[in-house]
Amino acid sequence: MKLDLHTHCREATGCPNPTLEIVKQIAAAVKVRGLDGIAITEHYTKAYGYEVKQIADRYLEGEITVIPGQETDKVFLGTERGVLHIVELYLPGDVTFRFIAHPGHPHVKNLDSLIDAGIHGIEFRNPLHDEDIDKARVRELAEKHDLLLLSNSDAHELSHIGRYHNEIDIEELCARAMRS
Repeated sequence: MKLDLHTHCREATGCPNPTLEIVKQIAAAVKVRGLDGIAITEHYTKAYGYEVKQIADRYLEGEITVIPGQETDKVFLGTERGVLHIVELYLPGDVTFRFIAHPGHPHVKNLDSLIDAGIHGIEFRNPLHDEDIDKARVRELAEKHDLLLLSNSDAHELSHIGRYHNEIDIEELCARAMRS
């Protein structure tokens, strides 16, 4: 499946409560890019993603796959102070897949020491933050911690959905998440 796993559709539409018309606009943006689906990962809330999924499942009859999620902050104190942006994807079977969004933004001194077993992936490409991502270092971390390398749009506008995307099945995301 072609999936963009990091989008902000509430911000993109300016609509705090999705309607059928808004979901149709989101679906159209997904299909224009040739994607099978997206994860809706608003900042600090998962409700919007679940609402869009419910509407899409009910009225759009499988036109697109919607994965609810959210982008959160993981704050570290002590010697390794910093903030990581973590995206959580809520998958079938109550499985949660977590990945580090745009590593390097904000800058974290020692990212390696902050990766724990609850992290399953890391963004390698993100058009809003590509200049902040040390791709060689991210590849090293992915290999060391067995993280899935991801390319996502981080879209804050509907026209940006799918600028980067992944070719992966939801089953693989679930399998990786269940390993930890």
